[in-house]
Amino acid sequence: MDARSHDVTRFLGGLCLIALALRLFHLKAVAGILLNEPADVGMDRWLQMHVAQAVARGSWLGGWSAGYDSGPAYAYWLGALYWLGGERWMCPLLVQAFLGALTPLLAYGLGRRLYSQRAGIIAAALTTLYTPTIFYEMLLVKFSLVPVLVMAMLLSAVRARETRATRWLLLAGIALGAFTALRANAALAAPVVVAWFLWPARGAAQRLRLVLLPCAGMALVLCPLAFRDWCAAQRGLGTSLWGIHFYIGTQPGSDGTYAPVPGVREDVVGHVVDARRIAERREGRKLTPGEVSLHWFREGLRFIRDEPLGYLVGQARKTRLAFHGDEHGSFGDDFHDYRSLSRVLRLPLLSFGVVGPLGLLGIVITLIRRRPAILPLFIGIYVFSLLPFFITGRYRLPIALPIVVLAGESLCWIEDEIRMRRTLRLLGATVLVVVAAAGTQVLPKDPLILLGLLLFGLSAAWALRPDESPRAIQSTT
Repeated sequence: MDARSHDVTRFLGGLCLIALALRLFHLKAVAGILLNEPADVGMDRWLQMHVAQAVARGSWLGGWSAGYDSGPAYAYWLGALYWLGGERWMCPLLVQAFLGALTPLLAYGLGRRLYSQRAGIIAAALTTLYTPTIFYEMLLVKFSLVPVLVMAMLLSAVRARETRATRWLLLAGIALGAFTALRANAALAAPVVVAWFLWPARGAAQRLRLVLLPCAGMALVLCPLAFRDWCAAQRGLGTSLWGIHFYIGTQPGSDGTYAPVPGVREDVVGHVVDARRIAERREGRKLTPGEVSLHWFREGLRFIRDEPLGYLVGQARKTRLAFHGDEHGSFGDDFHDYRSLSRVLRLPLLSFGVVGPLGLLGIVITLIRRRPAILPLFIGIYVFSLLPFFITGRYRLPIALPIVVLAGESLCWIEDEIRMRRTLRLLGATVLVVVAAAGTQVLPKDPLILLGLLLFGLSAAWALRPDESPRAIQSTT
């Protein structure tokens, strides 16, 4: 290992330690809330903890409350750690803190292989300072594992395309399967990832291998969960929430965020019990969970048929909300409520409103320079998968860290353009960033932090330039 590689390794290790320290300090500040039974019965954290307790105590289907969770994969993970920790919630929280501290390493690997080493280093630093992931990773909800899973899946996909190695193809499938188990709409990302594998492949045998190995990895995760869901349905614990969630995001008057449905309580119990009661009254018969979802799906389609223009306006509004600068939407755990308790969340670090505009610039740069487009493709398909439903800050969490990696590349590109004195390109980039910042509705403090980020990023890009060792994938998409 040469001196430069040793310095990079030490720097990345320091970033991981900083990331871990930030999570532990935040955990210490909010432990009084997280280690106790949630006050908001029926909200997401209450549901995950309730199902996890049942699993830890021997009810492998998750007990009666599992019928309110359409995707209990995280509850099994949580239940196992809760049991291993002697029925203490601190054990899973500490494990999630250590996993979250690995995201700077994954961001470095992704940035280095897609763009350059200096882009990877800057992306790792930005990932360390991105506060929303600290908030979500220290909650006992399924979104706590999303950042590390998304980054692991994307990095495995890049390595699989580079090497065609069996282990990377399987790892990409396993990570994609785990991500899909947490967020069912992520299934739309699977064809995109597989197509990205297939694009440079030659020969039917190679292409078949590139399809079967990731699918086998996904099956390792999803088949046991599908068997569990079948067993639960046989015992009357089956559930289906996609229909009511579709209607919430499509109903007349919806602004794209969560909007209450008359007669349906605003919690997981209401989304199942009340939604079924109303649907059965209207249909005049007993309905299965799938039939309840189909009823609400038809109700949403009725609005689309009656007011197609209004629906299109709503979709545009949702797209904008997916890139909103703030973490809106709570479901029992609100970002701003926790900020009043945690000094870490009050630090002037990075929010989506700061990195989002630079990340959008990174998408444009990637496409124009014909770099590997896995990040823009993933972001685009995932946002598309959100549009049928409603948008909250936690639902768009999967695109946050890919946006951060793209922001790292943007800072390197801006430094290049300043050094080459390409005024027109810099002017165009400035206009794009300003328009994007206005569109994402940045918070009052965000412009000042964005200026500080630009100064830091440009200084880092300049300092790293003399020893830069690009490692970009040469193929195009």
